Amino acid sequence: MCAALKLLLFSAVILQLSAQGFNNYRSLPEDYRMHIDKALLSANKKFGGPRHVAFEKVLFTPSFTKDRLYVNVRLFVTTCKKDHQKGFGHRDECVKQQPKTPWINCLVCTRGNGELIDCAKQAEVDSRKTIRDECSVYHHGSGTALSQKTGTEKEETFGCIGCV
Repeated sequence: MCAALKLLLFSAVILQLSAQGFNNYRSLPEDYRMHIDKALLSANKKFGGPRHVAFEKVLFTPSFTKDRLYVNVRLFVTTCKKDHQKGFGHRDECVKQQPKTPWINCLVCTRGNGELIDCAKQAEVDSRKTIRDECSVYHHGSGTALSQKTGTEKEETFGCIGCV
């Protein structure tokens, strides 16, 4: 019963968020903001220089399960100066993009050996495909659980493929 209630609550939150969109930082659930803040910290260290990096929007519907996390966000360098006392999280007063600065694409996800936080300029995301594929929800071309061998099958050999 408890699991069903949690699933129902989670579904209601997802439905509400999909209706209002993922571009208002303050309206996102705390679980989302916690991971977006990790992306903001990483991007502020890597891209901001003297300027603050802020949240713009969530790019794809986030995935949160017991053993999986996947959040992809777009950030931007603002006209605000960094203020270490205010921290690196989202700041509501910093909403104007610094002219001629690229969008920043950050991915926060879990993978086999822990959590990955990967931030890159939007134009460079394709060149980071091998790193980001470790977090992919879909593994194109990989086998399913039904097609995997367990090692108990007797291996059959054929003389030639055309002779069968």
